Amino acid sequence: MSTLTLDPPRRTQHRRSAPRHLDTRPPWSRQRWPRHLRGSRAGLAAVLAIQVGLSLRLNATAFQDEALYLDAGHQILRSWTGGPPPTENFASYFSGSPYVYPPIGALVDSFGGLAGARLLSLACCLLTTLLVAAVGRALFGPAARTASAAVFVISGPVLFIGHFATYDAMALLLLVGGLVLGLHAVRAASTTTARATAAAAWRRVLAFAFGAGVLLSASVVTKYMAALFIPSTLLLLVLVRRRSAHAATDSPAVPDRRALAAIPAGLALGAAVVVGGWLAMTGTDQLTGLVATTLSRTPLGRRPALEVARHGLAWGAPALALTLPGAIIIGRRLPALTVLLLVSSLLPIIFQARSGELTSLHKHVAFGLAYAAPLAGAGLAHVLARIDLYDPRRDLAPRMVTVTLAAVLLLASGVQTADGLFRTWADSQPLTSLLRTQVRYSSGHYLVEESEVPRYYLQDVTASWQWNGTYFFYYRDPRTGTPYTGLDAYRHALRDRYFDLVVLRFGPTAALDWQLKDLLADQTRYRRIATLPQPGGWTVWHRTDP
Repeated sequence: MSTLTLDPPRRTQHRRSAPRHLDTRPPWSRQRWPRHLRGSRAGLAAVLAIQVGLSLRLNATAFQDEALYLDAGHQILRSWTGGPPPTENFASYFSGSPYVYPPIGALVDSFGGLAGARLLSLACCLLTTLLVAAVGRALFGPAARTASAAVFVISGPVLFIGHFATYDAMALLLLVGGLVLGLHAVRAASTTTARATAAAAWRRVLAFAFGAGVLLSASVVTKYMAALFIPSTLLLLVLVRRRSAHAATDSPAVPDRRALAAIPAGLALGAAVVVGGWLAMTGTDQLTGLVATTLSRTPLGRRPALEVARHGLAWGAPALALTLPGAIIIGRRLPALTVLLLVSSLLPIIFQARSGELTSLHKHVAFGLAYAAPLAGAGLAHVLARIDLYDPRRDLAPRMVTVTLAAVLLLASGVQTADGLFRTWADSQPLTSLLRTQVRYSSGHYLVEESEVPRYYLQDVTASWQWNGTYFFYYRDPRTGTPYTGLDAYRHALRDRYFDLVVLRFGPTAALDWQLKDLLADQTRYRRIATLPQPGGWTVWHRTDP
């Protein structure tokens, strides 16, 4: 029989008794492994506990993206409840729909603050880990379940997005959830039972496929980059279906043609419902953001392709390293499946190396690792079966020490990566504490480099419209009515003493900052009131009274 799993070691095989009822599981997952290699619930619970502990230990003030999405969500929620409209057209430059994660994250933030919003991401990542385990089990049998989850969790990017309040964790949950439902649809379509009528089987397949289409399209709406994995996911379902068809000769169950046709129909219907509803309720302005941030994105600081690839591989190193033996072991018998999972795991690195952009790659690598983990888990389960830690005829100590040391080293590498990613931005607490003494609600305008962070932290004492950043600014001369944008807008506004406070750090927009410094040095307009130490390095100017 052609299977999608490796045969368990012969010394641990047992003769199977006749089943009491027709086995409707997919043919590739019917083989029996030793009990200690099947992946117990306790083992999976231990993996989740490790994930919780390692993610929660990551702590820092809000990153610019976290502050932006949560503040945008608060503005959108206020507009939905009769308040003023948002101060910005978030749909025009967000890399995901501003009407999915931001309002949900803001709602959680209203009750639990930034910590609560980060816990939402952790919950999404924990559910994703369970789903990755389900994918490993569906593709390679029960032995790969816990191993797949463990490989996924030891990765730095996964630990990072598990305590990071952006839409990455939610989009990844929806993507892997769609894959799992798609596999269930294939399983339901591949076999029918004596107790189920063809009509009931068709409805069941349609329900699973519809759910898969809903979740897959919702993942793309949540974060547009998830679309990169939709072709791979669909190809994976096609490949599994074909392998199941080849193995059907050994199964007493008979596939139903209507059930098979229900898979693409359900997927298409689910996608149409989500995308159509999304555009109908929120408008087509979001398509501008989709094009600007994903389809024809202009890289922010183009890097050499090799440098981007090196960073991506380093961030995913623990899981990707375990994928290699899995590819060798599985690839000898299942080359198509192996290649598909390998390519899918590397898609973000390949895509961004081609464009030369490093921005957000560390988060996107986590998406690819969801496809690498089942393959690595299957290889890991095979290796553990061969060394058999429970074999009483062999000395336990050397094998246990070797396995434990390898696990500790891989986990330490992932933890170090996550820690490094969480230290890439400065602690904003000194700045927000200083600004809290200077700002006034609905009175004054504030020009701040990376203004999203103080705007989020000071939303209780300021209004959103009071804040301006250093990426874009529109200014109309109050005397002549002449409109200005870009550098001219900033310089005219400073000459007119439009801003009550100016905060620069000569960081992401250093080129603009230096072109404004001469006006800030004019003490008839502004006076410097503080220079905060590095790594923040913010300099704060206050408008000089006439």
